[in-house]
Amino acid sequence: MTVEERVKKVLIENALKDVDPKELNQESLLLDYGVGLDSVATLELVVALEEEFKIRIDENDITPETLETIESISRHITQLI
Repeated sequence: MTVEERVKKVLIENALKDVDPKELNQESLLLDYGVGLDSVATLELVVALEEEFKIRIDENDITPETLETIESISRHITQLI
């Protein structure tokens, strides 16, 4: 499974439970789906990503730009692993 596929899986399981996975692609704007709008949901997503990839995401890196798309999240995670 690729980094992008794993990120999408984490998003579907944690932040986008009501979204059809077929609607999401690497460039889908996640803010349109509500990702990053709520600080608690954002924190839960970051924790889930950290657990999935066994990494630590610095709080300074939790920005709208980083959480903008599956591609931007994957790019950031790839730099950490």
